[in-house]
Amino acid sequence: MNSAIIHTIWVIWIERNQRYYHNKQQAMTSLFNSVIAEVKLSYSLSLVSGAASMQDNNLSKLFSIPLKVQRIRTVTDVAWSPPLDGTVKLNCDGSSVGAQPCGAIGIVIRDSQFVLMGALSRNIGHATAIEVEFSACMSAVEKAMALGLSNICLETDSLKVVNAFHKMVGVPWQMRARWHNCIRFCQSISCACVHIHREGNMVADALARHGQGLSVFSSQWWQGPPTFIQSLLARDRLGLPSSRLAMH
Repeated sequence: MNSAIIHTIWVIWIERNQRYYHNKQQAMTSLFNSVIAEVKLSYSLSLVSGAASMQDNNLSKLFSIPLKVQRIRTVTDVAWSPPLDGTVKLNCDGSSVGAQPCGAIGIVIRDSQFVLMGALSRNIGHATAIEVEFSACMSAVEKAMALGLSNICLETDSLKVVNAFHKMVGVPWQMRARWHNCIRFCQSISCACVHIHREGNMVADALARHGQGLSVFSSQWWQGPPTFIQSLLARDRLGLPSSRLAMH
């Protein structure tokens, strides 16, 4: 659709200049054929996909281009699971929005009986998407340290954070000193760091989004569940899954 619009405007512009400056003009059929040729060339040089709409279908027929339609399929059902007996699970997530990104993090702490031990929302100021994910994980470790926890499971939807935990790679340079301190603490206790898809990390995600509404560098800590995550906590207790979708 975009390619057809752009090439149509371009051909019209070229034809306008030819008529205005050089007193030359082409037949309409020649102009139309030029548009078709340009669109087909763009198609051959790029990976084109379209939505399954009648408009895109008609355009593909007009330009004799096979439309590659994105299809939605359910990959899997994702549900949060409690930790093993004696282990405390800390789910963490980050949120970064805006052209000059404002970062926020969310952490939820639960035991093997689904008991909420605490929840945190914090606005961390300017931070990129990767920085908020690392900040969320480090804040979770620091909170575990403050609470005196010695058997924990960190769960995040960021594969980069999980890889950094196990392989010490990909840590933003300005966070490396803090990250190493957190890793040193984790090595002194029983600590695991695992990945979960975003659909299973919705409580931490809601807390991070709540942090976007806080004043810069301020935070909120709850020992009981705040209203806006109660329904999500209930879903986790019941083991209700969320469908993870993918485009292909």
